[in-house]
Amino acid sequence: MVVAVANVSAGDALSADHVASGDAKCQPLDTDLTEKNFLGVALTDANIGEVCNVITGRGVVLMINCASVNGGVALMAGDTAGRLKTFADSTDLFAHPVAITLENNSGAGLTKCLTI
Repeated sequence: MVVAVANVSAGDALSADHVASGDAKCQPLDTDLTEKNFLGVALTDANIGEVCNVITGRGVVLMINCASVNGGVALMAGDTAGRLKTFADSTDLFAHPVAITLENNSGAGLTKCLTI
């Protein structure tokens, strides 16, 4: 079972929160987190302490919360919680692509993507 440690919206990119024992925990992914690993995408909304339905895996087509981007763009953790942004190579731990956009979006929000 995965429990939200912060409010989560459907389509948010999620990070696994460190847990020593008990239920796994997740929160919206962003570059300010200590734990910056991409866990998956929220299927449904979840409030703090509620079970969070998470879609995981590679090669999955999903509607993911993204910055304003074009199709065919690699995405990584963004500066806004739960929102992915255009991939930019660096030595930071979070700087690796986790998805590719499959459509142009007209502004930040849910965008069809393929997880990688």
